[in-house]
Amino acid sequence: MNVLITNDDGINHDGLRTLVKEFAKVADVYVVAPHDECSSNSHHLSIRGKIRFEEREVPYAKKAFALWGTPADCVLFGIEVLLKDKIDLVVSGINNGANVSTDIIYSGTIGAARQAFIDGVPSLALSLDYAKEMDYEVCSRYGVKIALKYFESENKKDYFLNVNVPNLPEEKIKGIRVCRRSGKITYNDHYAVVNENGRNYITISHSSLTYDPVGDMDVDYTALKEGYITLSPLKNDHIDLDHLSDVGELL
Repeated sequence: MNVLITNDDGINHDGLRTLVKEFAKVADVYVVAPHDECSSNSHHLSIRGKIRFEEREVPYAKKAFALWGTPADCVLFGIEVLLKDKIDLVVSGINNGANVSTDIIYSGTIGAARQAFIDGVPSLALSLDYAKEMDYEVCSRYGVKIALKYFESENKKDYFLNVNVPNLPEEKIKGIRVCRRSGKITYNDHYAVVNENGRNYITISHSSLTYDPVGDMDVDYTALKEGYITLSPLKNDHIDLDHLSDVGELL
């Protein structure tokens, strides 16, 4: 099996390199990842001009490239241009922090997995909940096990998988939950307008996050904070079927 690993934290990030080492035990691993951090790039694709790339050494990878592009670029151009071997599975991660709730809209990690899904390649996004000490070893082991189970499933091309792992010792992880709801996340950031050297800027300073609802174990964030690994199947159908008739009445 040929596995392409990418991320949005950059090719030198410990999460990616830990995941490469673990996957190399069961598959041939290739890496195409941003040369630097590209968090919150969502599904940004480069469609004009030129994109720089260079081959890099990543331990345990058969071949690795750094790309001066977005995570979605890494998947698209990795599959279509840089890698000669057919890619069977794309894994995006390990992300430095959870991708739950409405974060899945902004996430470059999710964007990379989604691009693989669009290209018809089974894919999953793997994230580790943030803490002062980030231990990617447990996350990588669970990530490989879940990825192999997902790859064996008959309907794997019908969705891509979002996986979030609590930042806990393995013995304290309570289990795995399939979550059907993403809840809502609010960034309580502070903004200010400043003028520096005759130019106007908006400054952004982060303060806290608020999640709603809390206490519902069908919500990925709640289950994650309760010590569960969360799995959520994602797809690209954004049509709201519940309100088709409402839109029809507008006519």
